[in-house]
Amino acid sequence: MSNRTHTPYGSATSLLALSVAAAFSSQTLAADQSEIKELPTAQATVQQQDSYQVTRSSSVKFTQPLLDTAKSITVIPESVMKDRGVDSLRDALRSVSGISLAAGEGGAPSGDSMAIRGFSASNDIFVDGIRDIAGYYRDTYNLESVEVAKGPGSAVTGRGATGGSINLQSKTARLDQFTDVSARGGSEQDYRATVDTNMQVGDTSALRVNLLAQDGELAGRDEVENATYAGALSYAAGLGTDKRFNANLEYQKQDNLPDYGLPWVGTNPVAELADYVNQAPPVDFDNFYGNVNRDQEDIKSQSVTLRYEQDLSAHSLLRIQARAGEVKRQTIVTAPRFYKLAESTDVRLSDEKTRDSKNSLKALQADWIANLQSGGIRHDLVVGVELARETFKRWNMTDVVDDNLDSGPALNDLYHPNPHLPFTGRYERDGTSIEADADTLAIYAFDTVTINPQWQVTGGLRWESFDSDYQYDYSDPSKVINTDDNMLAWNLSAVFKPADNGSIYLAAGNSYNPSAEGIAVSTRRNEAELDPEQTRSIELGTKWNLLDDKLLTSAALFRSVKNNARLLNDDSMYELNGEHKVQGIELSATGVISKQWNIIGSFSYQDSEDVSTGNELPNTPKQSFSLWTTYQFNDALNGGFGAQYVGKRYNNSSENRRTGDDYVLLDVMLSYRVNEQLRLQFNGENLTDEEYLEQLGGGHAIPGVGRYFTLGAHYSF
Repeated sequence: MSNRTHTPYGSATSLLALSVAAAFSSQTLAADQSEIKELPTAQATVQQQDSYQVTRSSSVKFTQPLLDTAKSITVIPESVMKDRGVDSLRDALRSVSGISLAAGEGGAPSGDSMAIRGFSASNDIFVDGIRDIAGYYRDTYNLESVEVAKGPGSAVTGRGATGGSINLQSKTARLDQFTDVSARGGSEQDYRATVDTNMQVGDTSALRVNLLAQDGELAGRDEVENATYAGALSYAAGLGTDKRFNANLEYQKQDNLPDYGLPWVGTNPVAELADYVNQAPPVDFDNFYGNVNRDQEDIKSQSVTLRYEQDLSAHSLLRIQARAGEVKRQTIVTAPRFYKLAESTDVRLSDEKTRDSKNSLKALQADWIANLQSGGIRHDLVVGVELARETFKRWNMTDVVDDNLDSGPALNDLYHPNPHLPFTGRYERDGTSIEADADTLAIYAFDTVTINPQWQVTGGLRWESFDSDYQYDYSDPSKVINTDDNMLAWNLSAVFKPADNGSIYLAAGNSYNPSAEGIAVSTRRNEAELDPEQTRSIELGTKWNLLDDKLLTSAALFRSVKNNARLLNDDSMYELNGEHKVQGIELSATGVISKQWNIIGSFSYQDSEDVSTGNELPNTPKQSFSLWTTYQFNDALNGGFGAQYVGKRYNNSSENRRTGDDYVLLDVMLSYRVNEQLRLQFNGENLTDEEYLEQLGGGHAIPGVGRYFTLGAHYSF
């Protein structure tokens, strides 16, 4: 495939070229450097441990405080996750509206699959600014914060980021001495225990260890069990000096009983299901249609991340970060499908899905970060390069011993399924495999120009070369698809500050979705031969720090359009002439209302359309709302309350789309501090025991968590 270059608007190019040239020119630097702000040695996070107030992004590419960043960004700090009793990334994201979960299928593994502002974000999850790999479930035990940046952002993160991206900030060692131990039990015969200990081992060095053990059943789902054991080690040297080094190592093992939920009722069903076409059947949402004697899921993930920072001056910083990691996954899961739906309600057990795969990543990032003065104008610059190699291998699994659940076929009763039917088979690799690798080379630059106290202008460019090779045939290793895409992403924004505590901004940007975005290229027809899809967005917003700058509020109008979406033509070939668009409004408030009162809340209205069908985009509810708030009644007693609303949404945008109804969830928290070291905490989730579909897929839908209570103890010393 030939190289393909896409040119952004000339204004972004001109702005960036002029500002970078000015910054690098020694003749134009101001003689008086005292007016230039000093760079922080690390991005600011939560103001204090139990506060919800966050002032800065965790990404070095956003150089301004959140108040003056022309983008919708929500940061979920560790304090929110602790108060809500959050264990997983999925649970953490309940604090942000406008995000919907999807079921993994169609070649994509189950895991943290989601849509942001109507577009898939399954490949747009990052850890400390480096793209995370593979589809799996991410725990929060080793996270300082979860950050959601909305709107097209390929200039910041690279390929994808069509509706937004998610960055997980890991815990790192610090110059402090503390140990936090927590243990809790739940109403589903489950337990969770964590240890977070930090030791200062020298004048400028420290060691931090985080450990996790968790096991138990899932509320609202029969038979489903999940167990996770993990450990993370962070070593830091040179803290407080001009040369700093950090090494993070993490290992995680999951042993789960996978769950594909409920079957959708298709067209022309048996008479008793006629009123439920393209909906979930009228059954108990606890029903499990897999087989505990066959279904299994083992996931192992490990990574090593090294980071070096050097202050070149009081106003410039060199940052180099490298990571090597891999995720191994072996899964056998039953996909619930009806057997002869027109004649009966039986569900067959013969549609098992197997996956035996390994994803690997090696990545290197280097950034030069500086703030400089030129002719009375300040430049906040980030210039960097990124190299990455991602690989994927999948082995074919086959039943080397006859599977009795595939013969007959074995059937389950829709209303009273038996998940314990005997299983006589055995699955092993048959010696064949498919594999893919992808190489990324990217160069990027961002400049925020502060013209005066009222006006800031930001421009950013990222040129990315993304090449992939995919050997896609198990029986013929010579069958390989190659892609070679060159992409030029951009963003441009202006910020007006009518007051020190407020900003009004107008921002525009784009994103790219190459055919090999997930490394393994689609082999359907001619998709691999097409240029990347491109999405452009414009956003008008305002942000205000209220209540003595402790509460950050924001409002934004946005419109995103993908005007070259892949679409089948009359010859059953793909063309880039489809159009997907989402427009709407978002409101949010995060921080401190008073010394006793914390809040994080947001509302999203999304008007989406697949123009070719006239229908809404999949997993894009028109309205969604999230609120979590806590109040400290006295020195010992703290209470919290949460509410989440997700509107009706669909699993696709075709005429034969399937519906997930809207739902409301209510949560509560009560904690009591026994003394300086010991705190007890009670959490209740889904208090009304709402039955709802949380993850929508093409052939099935997975219910959300039922009513669930936990009681835990947290000891610090």
